[in-house]
Amino acid sequence: MGKEAVAKKIADIFDLPRDLIANTFRLTLVGRGQLFIENHKGIILYDPELIRLNVRGGEIKIAGSQLQVRSVYAHEVYIEGAIENISLEVRP
Repeated sequence: MGKEAVAKKIADIFDLPRDLIANTFRLTLVGRGQLFIENHKGIILYDPELIRLNVRGGEIKIAGSQLQVRSVYAHEVYIEGAIENISLEVRP
């Protein structure tokens, strides 16, 4: 059993959110104007119309207009603007 499978099993046993144990990313969208991303691995591209973030197993793309990174910490990013699309590109 791999580390990720063990982490998921522990999360299920103790009724914990899997992202706490397995170090996966979490997105919280508030309306169309605020986005919180936890457990990111860095900003790849920052443009007022497109923001790309590295996450475990892939990349998140946020498209819109007047996009701004309001705060960035080691594991959290807060984005504001007119968010039109959020997509995940999965990498092996």
